[in-house]
Amino acid sequence: MGIFDSFKKNKKSGWEKFVEKYKPGKELVKPSDHIIGACRSAGVDEQILDFIKEYGFGNYGDGIIKLIDPEDYMDSFYKWLGKEDYSRIPFMMTGFGDLFYFRNLGDGEYDISFLDIHYRNISVAAYTVEEFVEYLIDSEVEEKILRRKLFDEAKTKFGVLPLNEIYFFTPALVTGGGEEIKYVNKGDAAVHQCILFDWGN
Repeated sequence: MGIFDSFKKNKKSGWEKFVEKYKPGKELVKPSDHIIGACRSAGVDEQILDFIKEYGFGNYGDGIIKLIDPEDYMDSFYKWLGKEDYSRIPFMMTGFGDLFYFRNLGDGEYDISFLDIHYRNISVAAYTVEEFVEYLIDSEVEEKILRRKLFDEAKTKFGVLPLNEIYFFTPALVTGGGEEIKYVNKGDAAVHQCILFDWGN
């Protein structure tokens, strides 16, 4: 049974609205049983795991949002956190390399937090999965957090990126770059996340 079956009568679920707004790419990769089991052991909410299993890792909306295999980003992510903490699991990334991660707070409590690698900031995006999906499809979030206008300009200039690549700024925003297309380049996401961390330390 698909994860959307209970919503088919009248009302669209948040995830259905998400895939309408951010169309799944053609080269999505189904998760391994290992990674699903590891995420479940870390406390990641089943609604997120169901969506990952239903669709897979890859680009959504031509890569303005990317559903990522957490293991591919553990090194760079925990570098930013300052320690290995398996109650924090990255599962989604913007087209500019910022990370959304699940934060298991214990006793059934959690939130979904946002790591902004360009401005070196962490904030809470949502306190439930439902709230998080509504957050992602909000037009203001799309423009300000996902950088819709700049993303579209970069896509026109560089083309649609593979899953492991992002658009980024040269020079980096923390070293004088600007959020303009003339400062945008592309490259490996995890590598650039590490480079940005090192530049700021």
